[in-house]
Amino acid sequence: MIPLLILSSSLSLAAKEGSLKDLDKHAGFRELPFGAKCDEIDGFKGNKQALKVAGAGRTDKEPYMGMVQYRNPDDELVIGSTALLDVAYTCYRDRLMSVQLLTWGPRAADDLLYTFTTAFGGPPMADADLGTWRWEGKKVSLELAHDRPTDAVTAVFTSLPAVEQKRADDVALRRSAVEDL
Repeated sequence: MIPLLILSSSLSLAAKEGSLKDLDKHAGFRELPFGAKCDEIDGFKGNKQALKVAGAGRTDKEPYMGMVQYRNPDDELVIGSTALLDVAYTCYRDRLMSVQLLTWGPRAADDLLYTFTTAFGGPPMADADLGTWRWEGKKVSLELAHDRPTDAVTAVFTSLPAVEQKRADDVALRRSAVEDL
């Protein structure tokens, strides 16, 4: 599977260029599929005390319905040839929804662009002047952004079904609030 190989710590320069279908086919990050239960992923560290303060669910049996960010201290902070500063995992309804990669440096955006293009083909949506590139499949999107003044680089893999679920939940919550008036 090309995306898994490309997104591992070693980049094979001889790898065949992938396609957008490979982004959907893998539908996750490294060995973690989108939709995995976050409280069951080994190594995840999150701020569970913040959930208690925020009122995580109305009962002990009701799951927290918001978004929580996790880190994994055992993460390998390398993608292709690019050293990463951080990998952050966002969960919604205790399911993996997105993964954000942070790095920095004048070559980092070019190196990640090469890695992602090799894995998923050329980005269908790109604005090199603004420093943004986007791949969007049917299940997963990937956005790469380079802030040139600071040389900060961010890449975000996102589960599109999870985003749609959050939108639907947000609309339902707003409707419920209006009906309560």
